[in-house]
Amino acid sequence: MAVLLHFFFLCAFGWMLVEGLHLYSMVVKVFGSEGSKHFYYYAIGWGCPFVICVVSMTSSLNSYGEDGNCWLSLKNGAIWAFVAPALFVIMVNIGILIAVTRIISRISAENYKVHGDANSVKLTTKAVAVLLPILGISWIFGVLAVNDHSLLFQYMFAVFNSLQGFFIFLFHCLLNSEVRAAFKHKTKVWTLTSSSIRNINVKPFNSDIMNGHKGGVTPTKMNTWDKSTNSANRIDLSAV
Repeated sequence: MAVLLHFFFLCAFGWMLVEGLHLYSMVVKVFGSEGSKHFYYYAIGWGCPFVICVVSMTSSLNSYGEDGNCWLSLKNGAIWAFVAPALFVIMVNIGILIAVTRIISRISAENYKVHGDANSVKLTTKAVAVLLPILGISWIFGVLAVNDHSLLFQYMFAVFNSLQGFFIFLFHCLLNSEVRAAFKHKTKVWTLTSSSIRNINVKPFNSDIMNGHKGGVTPTKMNTWDKSTNSANRIDLSAV
């Protein structure tokens, strides 16, 4: 369990680094094709954590799951097999966040000069709030809470990190205009599809009733517009 905790925590940081690099490649400096990026993304997200865990296990397997710690030992420095990659990812993502924020601020300032939009500060603040959860900046409190004398950071880490998934869902799903538009489109498609299926499954009228046939009576075609005593049948059924 301790090894799995180590591996999946590193994978979480690996994919947060991938998110930062992908954001950097889209906003700051465009490089590579989408196909070539995927290979590097998988290598960072799954490959690097696997290599780190294998090296850590082969060098100090007894540092996992001791009585005094839940997964990595603090005594012999094995915890740095997690803290060092986490610090690296956090620092890289902070640098990416600063670079992206500068570009967004510059674009907002240019929009203010051209269109007179005074919401540049608001847009920049919103962009930072949206990017913080997916870049994992809240994990800096977890890094500061690795010792026994940082109870405040432990509580802050527990609060912010437990809300990370909620903020990702809030900012990147509920409040994302593209996601809402795609959901509306899918809902419309599902509605039309279910409506078509219901129309197909409607039981057709009995052909004898449609043609005015009765049991034991010679069938005669009924004029649906005949103004006789059968006035209730004045319906054009040719389309059916």
